[in-house]
Amino acid sequence: MQIAVCDDNVLFLREIGAQLEQLHMAEDLHFYSELERFWNSVEEGAVFDAVLMDLDWQQDKTGMDTAEQLSQRLPDAKIIYITGYNDRFCQHIFLQKSNLSGYLTKPVDLTLLEANLQKVARSMTLREEPGLLLHINGRGVHVPFREIAYIESMDHMVTVHTLTESISAYVSLREVMNQLPKGFFQCHKSFVVNMRQIRRFQSPDILLKGGQKIPVSRNRYAQVKNAYFQFMGELF
Repeated sequence: MQIAVCDDNVLFLREIGAQLEQLHMAEDLHFYSELERFWNSVEEGAVFDAVLMDLDWQQDKTGMDTAEQLSQRLPDAKIIYITGYNDRFCQHIFLQKSNLSGYLTKPVDLTLLEANLQKVARSMTLREEPGLLLHINGRGVHVPFREIAYIESMDHMVTVHTLTESISAYVSLREVMNQLPKGFFQCHKSFVVNMRQIRRFQSPDILLKGGQKIPVSRNRYAQVKNAYFQFMGELF
């Protein structure tokens, strides 16, 4: 993630820089203590996924003014406002058009900072190839749906088996299924299969194109077969 932090307090830039380094969510970090220098970078072609913008710059132009300009220049850049004067600005942040994603008060809480950046990460995946978003050790992992062969649940952990690797995360199978599109089917209480990856049915299992055998609950076998043939018929 490309992140810019804009604040006229150099000490604060150092503090939040240390927090961002701790989160390991940024590919590149850029710090600006002057709005003019930040805007010059944008005009020279700099692109950011998230901009942490201080609201009060002790001048006529506020962070909200710059955020409004940025929404026209970089419409995909998400704005997270930062302020030490919550009472002064909280009623004004929606009065100007901006791509607002979050609002933090100083001193910035690390947990809230991480949550705001995870929200930006989720919005970024929506612009990319459709896929499943998992949170592993505080980082968002995007798994394209087309690469998923099947999903297995065991001991409060879900393992996504792709065509090339297996990825595990502490999340419920229900939460994962809420993200899945049509074409995935829960064939067993602990297994979800990508119907595009089915080679054939061989009771009591499903044989996948990769050679894996997936168990099917006895009371779901006919239902899975019907769903598969209906799905494939809609594809062709």
